[in-house]
Amino acid sequence: MDPDLWQLLKGVSRSFYLSIRFLPGRIRPAIALGYLLARASDTIADANSLAAGDRLKILNQLRAQLFTMDVLLQRGLKECAERQPEGPERQLLEQVEKILVSARELSQKDQGLLLEVLENIMRGQILDIERFELASSLRALRSPEELEEYIYLVAGSVGEFWTKLGLQAWTQYSQVDDEKIIVLGTEYGKGLQLVNILRDYPQDLRLGRSYLPVTGALSEDAKVVEPMFQEWRAVAQRYLESGAQYVRTIRPIRVRFACALPVLIGIETLGKMKVAPRLGEKIKVSRARVYWLMLLSLLIAAVPGCDKIFMRARV
Repeated sequence: MDPDLWQLLKGVSRSFYLSIRFLPGRIRPAIALGYLLARASDTIADANSLAAGDRLKILNQLRAQLFTMDVLLQRGLKECAERQPEGPERQLLEQVEKILVSARELSQKDQGLLLEVLENIMRGQILDIERFELASSLRALRSPEELEEYIYLVAGSVGEFWTKLGLQAWTQYSQVDDEKIIVLGTEYGKGLQLVNILRDYPQDLRLGRSYLPVTGALSEDAKVVEPMFQEWRAVAQRYLESGAQYVRTIRPIRVRFACALPVLIGIETLGKMKVAPRLGEKIKVSRARVYWLMLLSLLIAAVPGCDKIFMRARV
């Protein structure tokens, strides 16, 4: 992979860069390129200086032509990049073609998995725009099924992608059968996304939207919100437990380390949300705490029996 792209990755996500740099070389490029392309599509989806319809058009073109960009798509990406302020996200959009050149150097199997996960992620981003910007009525997910679909598309599919890459790269990737480890990886990803949704719920309400299912009017009343928040907090906890089980069962030590850290950060974040966060309240794991969790992740990955740390983590 082009060294410039590693610097780009560091610029757009320092926390993810910390994990990915430790991954074995046999899966690291596919995961890095997948992240860069997913982050690029997310930047397009969030480019509010462009009309929602224009962003949808670019995303749909990118989703359909990922490895074969035509002139119209190139123009759309260029326009979107020009609307971005100077910084890593603008550089990311300017480098999409270079990222795709590197992606075409992956094995055919890795390319197939990469296309699969990016199509899912972009489908979730497209649904985001359709539901929250183009909707003429209530701007909220309407059912548990819609929320489950969303967290699968944007994050559960990523856990599935990592797992399938691992199964391709190692003959004995996990201590459980392939079907079971794929389910655990998918739930692991869904848990991380659900933690983000719970953490950001008050800010989303202020923007007039809700990722938690709503059938009536949106409300900031704590008595109304709390039962629903607790219901989905319990789901997030269950999915994070699947994430911990995932780490326990996979064999490559460096992959165990990279996967243990997000689980611990997710558990820590969920532990700070015993009740729904108040508007303006910042739920964040400090940098010093992240470094401590990195040490714990190393112990979990390398020292037999240290996976019991998951049981002591705060939820």
